[in-house]
Amino acid sequence: MNRKSESFRDMARRIQLRRAMSFLELTAVLAIVGLLSVAAISSFGHSTLSNGGAQGVARKLALALIHARRATISTGDNHYLQLAPAATGVTSFALYRRAISGNVQVDTTRTIPSDVTVTASATTLEFDFDGAALAGYSLTVAGDDRSWSIIVTTLTGAVTVVETTP
Repeated sequence: MNRKSESFRDMARRIQLRRAMSFLELTAVLAIVGLLSVAAISSFGHSTLSNGGAQGVARKLALALIHARRATISTGDNHYLQLAPAATGVTSFALYRRAISGNVQVDTTRTIPSDVTVTASATTLEFDFDGAALAGYSLTVAGDDRSWSIIVTTLTGAVTVVETTP
């Protein structure tokens, strides 16, 4: 064999031996990621994180209303979102189906985080067999600095989410 093919073989062997990261390299990467995450949290602050929670609650409520409307259309049974009111606002919600034998809970009860305030025009938001809402409903979801309105149109049952930050 010639010298050139031996050097290629030695280089290939070295590459095969060096496939994994060392513990020191892994520790350095984790330290850098940790520092970047601490810097991001401190620059965004607590209010941004809680506003993200409020936006998430607004999306969950809107999706639950859309799910209730679609389930009503597909089954022919009225479905409704039952809100659990408290002195400070809504604390939880669950999806129910009205059946001849009685009301049946369709989905698990979901709680509202304590740093998010939800107020509603009604505690029962119901859709009839063709997907129309029984009334015009509105919900307000507020975080520390931002708020959202969820509006359900009576005739169509359409669910609209709008940011209403002052």
